[in-house]
Amino acid sequence: MTENTAVLANYDNVLERIKAASLKSGRDFEKINILAVTKYARSQDIATLLTHRNVFAVGESRVQDSLQKWNNAPLNAFKTKKFFIGQLQSNKTLKVLEKFDIICSLDNAKISARLNEQAEKLDKKANCLLQVKLTEKLTQGGADLDEAPALIKVIKEQNPNINLRGVMAIAPIAPPQELRRLFKKVKNFFDNNFEKSDYLSLGMSEDYEVAVEEGSNLPRIGGAIFKNNAGGNNDN
Repeated sequence: MTENTAVLANYDNVLERIKAASLKSGRDFEKINILAVTKYARSQDIATLLTHRNVFAVGESRVQDSLQKWNNAPLNAFKTKKFFIGQLQSNKTLKVLEKFDIICSLDNAKISARLNEQAEKLDKKANCLLQVKLTEKLTQGGADLDEAPALIKVIKEQNPNINLRGVMAIAPIAPPQELRRLFKKVKNFFDNNFEKSDYLSLGMSEDYEVAVEEGSNLPRIGGAIFKNNAGGNNDN
């Protein structure tokens, strides 16, 4: 099977642009990782990337799709972490807990209780990011940023098998100035509720440089890496 080396060039280009953004904002490039979103990527391109590059993490939003794609990808070659970035459904929590290292889309008390119950059955901790909402789209998940501190308190007090590891937010399509305002708001929330070593996942293929400049340490990038694939530049 012929490898698509354009994927490697795309990934290297993203790395260089992140390095430039971190330098511009006075941040340590070594503390920023890429979450490579494989949702619309071909299995052979995922395998090429993971074979030739030390990828920190891959992200998927559909459990069954991820299992099919990752079966032939060398996920263990560099101990690549598996992040679940899709909407979490109660009937899928057990499978997600079994197959993924971190769940990025925890956004309400009901699903946290279900996760806690399933994690207890598996005798493990459910490592999660709190998803916060930055748009008015009804189809998009996430807790309201103003209500998120109270939700964090409930999760920590009532769910001992959940380990909150940071924040994920999806920004709207907006000019850079508006994006900066939103990213700064989430960064302030993150600083007040999490440790520096936790994950702040802001930014996708269209806005990851701005996100990195404003503090993101885990941009989610799919289209900019796998852009030769059919399916567009959707990263979530």
